[in-house]
Amino acid sequence: MQISYKIFPIFFAIFLTIQAKSSEDEEKEKDTPHTLNAKCRDLLTCSIKKKCVQLETLMEAFENATISADLYNVLDKHIDYGCIFTAGCLDECNRCPLCRTSKEQLVDVLSGNKRELDGECATLVNCATDCLDKSSGDLTKINFCLRHQCAFHCFDGSCPKCAAFTTRIFNQICVAGEFREKIHDWKGHCYQMFRAIVFAKFEEEFKRDGKKPIIGARG
Repeated sequence: MQISYKIFPIFFAIFLTIQAKSSEDEEKEKDTPHTLNAKCRDLLTCSIKKKCVQLETLMEAFENATISADLYNVLDKHIDYGCIFTAGCLDECNRCPLCRTSKEQLVDVLSGNKRELDGECATLVNCATDCLDKSSGDLTKINFCLRHQCAFHCFDGSCPKCAAFTTRIFNQICVAGEFREKIHDWKGHCYQMFRAIVFAKFEEEFKRDGKKPIIGARG
């Protein structure tokens, strides 16, 4: 079954954390948040320049808005990771270790390979695999399952690298779009805004599990 990159909006970033790779790649990816951010800065800039991120639309949506699940859904809709991974920012993605290796390993996930329970991001990856198994090839069902059921695990602490990378993406967009000035009565940083948006989207799940979004790096 072939699945287009385009059905994975913001959730698609979870696969940037899949790390089964050669020893050479492992050495390359032993980065601190600062060095990783530097390596991936061009990718984040390209995503806006090549309109993989629909910045103007997002700016309009954030104008005088209040924090809500709707803002998460708007981000989800207007960030095209297929564009970032392929034609839009291919070179920049290949220079960003997490992006490059994610493309290589995504095939395994889509092929139905589950991770051991103690493996990195196992809850998130296994949820995605289950979505594919239960969908019977229905892209609408897959899309809904990934966006509204599995994406929570990007932010619940079970996959910190996913939360870190998606936060960096948001921070870049937030600065470029001046979201801090647009959101009604907002006083915090961009990463704090993203944390509030994520909590609004998955409030029921966080309260159920007694957790908060693991989003704390400014990126």
